Amino acid sequence: MADPEISARSPDGVWRFESGRLSDGSRVVELETIDFFDRWTFARFCPGGQLILGFESGQPWSESGSYGDRYGGLQVFAPTADPARWQTVAIEYDYRSHDATFIPDDVVWHPRGVLAWLHDGCLCGQVLKEPRGPVDLLWNPRDSDFGLEYYFERWGVWRRLELDEHGHLLTAYDPAGCDRYDLVHRRTARDDGEWEALAVY
Repeated sequence: MADPEISARSPDGVWRFESGRLSDGSRVVELETIDFFDRWTFARFCPGGQLILGFESGQPWSESGSYGDRYGGLQVFAPTADPARWQTVAIEYDYRSHDATFIPDDVVWHPRGVLAWLHDGCLCGQVLKEPRGPVDLLWNPRDSDFGLEYYFERWGVWRRLELDEHGHLLTAYDPAGCDRYDLVHRRTARDDGEWEALAVY
């Protein structure tokens, strides 16, 4: 399930995600999801052809409470040698209340283990200690549980993200300009200004 307005087309124009389905026009790919998946909330293709999707999940809720945890998160899929099969290569999520939504403004990902997203005015970024291979969703392992080199959070009014081809430079754009994040040397700069240390955790 997904909002009909959530759609994305692959860089080569072959694949399209629309109305909650990934298709190349001749086949529909069955995408694996975590337990109690509810809906897709965001879609964007990476330059390398991988598909980033935002999602919400949660066990049934009533006035007496939920029967289990409810999540909002991100899942990245990559094509395989079999066109009918795409595999999960990254997943990150966190708890959400029963009436909260997780609808990112933008998300970027790089195979070297970089994931960054904008949500409710917060820029969240994380870098893995080492690249992660295909993900087995049996136990819903998050990237952050796999081993982070660091993560950071910044607040602003950004609406768009870009990541360079090496996954080293993240740029966050707002109406007045941009903020650059050097993910290798852990530093940041406003527009073309001087670099300063980036607080990470």
